[in-house]
Amino acid sequence: MGWKYSTITKTLTIFGKHMTHVFDKVLESEIDQLLVDAKFKEALWRTKR
Repeated sequence: MGWKYSTITKTLTIFGKHMTHVFDKVLESEIDQLLVDAKFKEALWRTKR
């Protein structure tokens, strides 16, 4: 899982195996929690198939 953060637009993009998660208006202090949330969503998505 990779990620990219734009300090200009405050946009966090997380590239997962099955989907791409995009978060707007993100503070740098929120990045860690959003990464955990995205990993959790990816894990749930795999179990629902």
